[in-house]
Parts: sequence; structure tokens; C-alpha cells
Amino acid sequence: MNKKLLIKLEKKTNNFKVQPIFQNNKDRFLLDDFLIKQKSLNKNEVMAILEVNFLKNQPIGYVLIDDQKKIIGFLGTIFSKRALKERTVEHCYLHSWVVLEKYRLEAFKLIIPIIKKDIFISTYSPIKSLEGLYKKFGFEENFFFSKFVISFPFFKFKENNVILNDDSTLFSKYLTYENKIFLKDHKTTNTKKIFIYFDKNINNNIFIIVKKSIKKSFLPVLEIIYISDLSKFKFYEKKIIFELIKKFSTLFFKFNYFGEKNVLFENCLFKKIIKKNVYYLNKPKDFNFDVLYSEFLG
Repeated sequence: MNKKLLIKLEKKTNNFKVQPIFQNNKDRFLLDDFLIKQKSLNKNEVMAILEVNFLKNQPIGYVLIDDQKKIIGFLGTIFSKRALKERTVEHCYLHSWVVLEKYRLEAFKLIIPIIKKDIFISTYSPIKSLEGLYKKFGFEENFFFSKFVISFPFFKFKENNVILNDDSTLFSKYLTYENKIFLKDHKTTNTKKIFIYFDKNINNNIFIIVKKSIKKSFLPVLEIIYISDLSKFKFYEKKIIFELIKKFSTLFFKFNYFGEKNVLFENCLFKKIIKKNVYYLNKPKDFNFDVLYSEFLG
């Protein structure tokens, strides 16, 4: 983190103030009204993201207020305690950073309270105009890929030894410590938590989190948010996808992955891959890329 820059910016004084805003804040309607008017944001997507809240005692964002007490800017936050193997770390995901054009030079004020918490911070695919600001604050830049595919089940199985189960009361005891936390935290999100086991052996399993959404007003897409064991998923990929197609009634899939290596959906008839930026501050050494606890859940 660029502490010298932080100290310098904090010394700048004017009539603009930054305030946290919570899920059930009495002035929440003022924020909603502000966001709805922003042409750069998708109204439905932002409102859905604001419902994703893992820590009730933490704000869903910060607002920038002028001397007339009017909202002139907003930075969305998703606070969580991320499970990493046998421990947890405090984390904040940033989204929907928007400031009215005439006040853009004050945008930096919104991120200062979060940086001062000295916790793990991440954001995926920020707009170009914000990338320079993240770099100035010492964020680590990297990239990931979003892959959209159409998967046709041109194969038949005499016996599919892949079993899908979405009843957490039956499978939670078979999950690792980390996956139990993921299951608990994402219980109220707009996702499906699925336990998959193979060859009639319940101990030979993986855990995935998926989200089905409608794109372009008509296209049902199943996004694979999280996979507990990528190599095992790959080994049984055709059979798993076959079962997912049946369960969710769609041929369209989306998968996000880190680095150049393309590991899933390699033999699809149609695929589209988009490279996106990711920024981290105070990233733990044992953190592996995923889109849990982020705006992808909205």
C-alpha cells in the first residue's frame, strides 16, 4: 500500500464527507435513487449485488456527500471473512464505484476508509478510468478469463456414475472446513450449492457452487462460481456437464479461471473467452483465485 499517498490525500480538506451505508440504513432509499440515475450502471444488477451481504455489521458501501448533504458518489463493498484452509481472513470486495462527473477528483476519498482497515481487498474488471487509481494505492494487478460456451450432449452413457445432490443436510458432513464455510456463507445468495460424488463412493466427491441467470433477456446461462477440486471435475467433466444440463435445462455455461491455462470446456463447438483485470491489496499468499464473495453472486 502507498502509505505516503494515503497520508497526503487525507490532508486534503473540503466540505465533502464519506459515510458508510448499511443494508437497513434509514437513508438507504437516497442511495437507491442516486444509483438508479447513473447511466453507467445496470440498475437491476447493482440492486441485486447490494443484497449480497456476508457481515451484517459491515457497510454495503460508502457514499460521498457534498455540503448540501446530497450523495455525489458511491463505492460498493462486500465484506466477508474468507476461509483459507484452516483459518479465516477479513476481506472486502469493491464494486460499482461511481462519482458524478464534476466531482471525479474527489473519488479517491471513497476508498480511503477501506484501505485504512488494512485487510485483504479485491476488485474484478474495474472501468479503465479507475485502474490507474488502484495502481497508485499499491494494488497488485493481474488478470483472469471469463469463458462462455455452448455444450451439446452428443454422448450417451450406459451408466453415469456421477450423482448430484443439492440437499446440504445430507452432504455437509462430507465437506472440508473451507467448503463448510463457503456453504454456510453462500446459503442466502442466489446460487445453488451442489455436492457431486462418483462411482457410488460418497467419499470420492467435489463441491461446486453455480448460478443460473438470464442473459440478453432470453438466454439461460449456468455460471460455475466455484469448484472445490478442479482436476477431479476435469476427469469427470463430460458426465458432470451432462447431469448439469439435465438439472438446469440449459446448454449455455460460463466459467471464470485464472492464468493462461484453459482447463475446462476445451472441446465445445462454440466458445468465447474474454480477458479481464483483477486488482488485489494485501492478498494472502495462500489465496487461490475464485469469484466467491464478489459481485458475481448478485
